[in-house]
Amino acid sequence: AYAAAKGAISALTREWAVALAPYKIRVNCVIPAECLTDQYEQFFQTQTNPEATKKAIADLVPFAQRLTTPEEIAQTIVFLASDRSSHTTGQFIFVDGGYTHFDRAVGHEHNKW
Repeated sequence: AYAAAKGAISALTREWAVALAPYKIRVNCVIPAECLTDQYEQFFQTQTNPEATKKAIADLVPFAQRLTTPEEIAQTIVFLASDRSSHTTGQFIFVDGGYTHFDRAVGHEHNKW
């Protein structure tokens, strides 16, 4: 179900971007990963060694070895809603410090913590 939902979001983003372009409505998709939220902090607290788990996950993020903050995701959305992105539509914006593509780029195995 998860993969189907992600596929639907991908297809709808592209389809709606084209369908709504004549009305000057932009459609983009923000894709965050490993975001440091309260819920994620609670997850860390369930681990035997919360700080080690947090560090292990953060170390998988190629850019700066840290988790994305909610503010960084919000700033991306504000940009996409602004006139500064007036010609941006049908795009997928990954806000994750490169985490999403890291394993494919270097053959890295996840979940070693």
